[in-house]
Amino acid sequence: MSIKLPYGISNFSQLMSENYYYVDHTAYIEKLEEANEPYIFFLRPRRFGKSLFVSMLWHYYGLEFAEQFAPLFGHCYIGEHPTPKANSYAVLYFEFSRIDTTTRESTFEGFLRNVVSGVHRFLETYTTLSKNDKKQILRQKSPESVLVKLFESDHESKIYILIDEYDHFANEIMAFNFDHFSDFVSRNGFVRKFYEAIKEATGRGIVTRFFATGVTPITLDSLTSGFNIAANLTTHFYFHEMMGFTESETSTLLKETAPQFSKHQRVLADMKKWYNGYLFAPDADSRLYNPDMVLYFLKEFAYKNTYPRTLIDINIASDYGKIRRLFRLGSREHYQAVLEELIETGCVEALLTQQFSFEKPFDQDDFISLLFYLGLITIRGNDNIAQLKFSFPNYVIKELYWAFFLESVKEQYQLDFETTEVRKKMTQLAQDNNIKPFVSLTEKALTTLSNRDFISFDEKYVKALFVGFASLSNLYFIKSEPEMEQKYPDILFLYRQPYAPNYQFLFELKYLKKKQRQKLNGVRKDAINQIKGYKQFPEIQQLENLKSWVIIFVGEKAMVVEEV
Repeated sequence: MSIKLPYGISNFSQLMSENYYYVDHTAYIEKLEEANEPYIFFLRPRRFGKSLFVSMLWHYYGLEFAEQFAPLFGHCYIGEHPTPKANSYAVLYFEFSRIDTTTRESTFEGFLRNVVSGVHRFLETYTTLSKNDKKQILRQKSPESVLVKLFESDHESKIYILIDEYDHFANEIMAFNFDHFSDFVSRNGFVRKFYEAIKEATGRGIVTRFFATGVTPITLDSLTSGFNIAANLTTHFYFHEMMGFTESETSTLLKETAPQFSKHQRVLADMKKWYNGYLFAPDADSRLYNPDMVLYFLKEFAYKNTYPRTLIDINIASDYGKIRRLFRLGSREHYQAVLEELIETGCVEALLTQQFSFEKPFDQDDFISLLFYLGLITIRGNDNIAQLKFSFPNYVIKELYWAFFLESVKEQYQLDFETTEVRKKMTQLAQDNNIKPFVSLTEKALTTLSNRDFISFDEKYVKALFVGFASLSNLYFIKSEPEMEQKYPDILFLYRQPYAPNYQFLFELKYLKKKQRQKLNGVRKDAINQIKGYKQFPEIQQLENLKSWVIIFVGEKAMVVEEV
């Protein structure tokens, strides 16, 4: 490996001092100052570079890093274009991810402990108060009173407050106990009073700048009722590329990681399918890559110029897995309807909720907006005057939805399948062209759902089950009709490095209701002719070891399973 990749590194000083590769986003320091918004909230999905950006701000503005300015920023944009505010603040830093939200008491104690930790660091770094005076501040019994005592103490420098993961504890609470959250952010709640104390300090000129990151704006309405002077720049086009990697940055990083590798464009094309596609501002010019996913891929690729066996690190997958708990915020009707529409059509429309208010019901627009902020869908277009169109940002997220879909149906209707069983049957298909064991999974699922008086099926729903099962194996890059402009087969299973199964597959999948059984022969002939037509396309002809199948379900039974 020719460079050190900063995968998992969120400390700016460590990144620079240990010579990790840095994608320079320091120009946004200048842009943030020029925006003339001293109090800012900025949201991005998990693992999108928020903590590193906050650390960069701390090292730039903190008084204690003045002598390290050249080694830290000398090779960056801001090192050559410093602003007058560089290293001129006492930075008060809070990070709220490490809080036990099991009970009211543990949540309060965790929040207070994190506030005390941040204030203690501030006191030791920037003040000359006596030990007794410091103890008086740190022994306060509420987060608000700790801040009030701090702001009343003697310190000469103006304060820049940085908050990382401002909403983490609140998201955890809401996923399990919404009543707790309501208490904490109510007019007399400790979180509301914490932000009111900050606002009061801004009015006195003590706190002159504020920057907070998080994932969702769920808590913004409640929190900013006590801190209503802050601007939310999350969907502003001017700051769209402040966090995340652009195409150019990703391409450069790939070339720096594997300079001897000759097929950068091929690899970049795959990375674009898997990790690109995020659009957070409707009028932004370009889509972004998830930086954590890119760094994970390149870290693995650098060893032997081969792809990792899984598209995302297990830790990242676990982060996204936790998101499912937040679905409890919406009704099952919202959750199921949106999930099925995304799976079946790849697209949903909604008004984007800028701030969630818990004085009104959590509706479907709110639920879709929540998925957007979590990075599980992204802006696709703005065809409607008021509403935005949302879809999957990339293939990795689409795979997560297939898993969500199967898990949801399995839980709701007691489907009986094990992932190991699915992978075994996919291997039989991939290696031996033995399709019947795999088709039986969809048959079994349809039978279970039919016995439970499930809603009537259509072809897209059956395809969703079929593709969902296939995605659990990770053996193939799966393409389905909505993204293939309806000129290509319903479903393609294509080679995906580093796996090398014996076959690739083309499927034409049809569904008929039982009362339409008389149409079976005609539908079979049409499907066979469709496959023969698809095989004339140059894109299909170039696929090696391709096997083609027609599968026609009548009700829950696959009545035609025929190789063409």
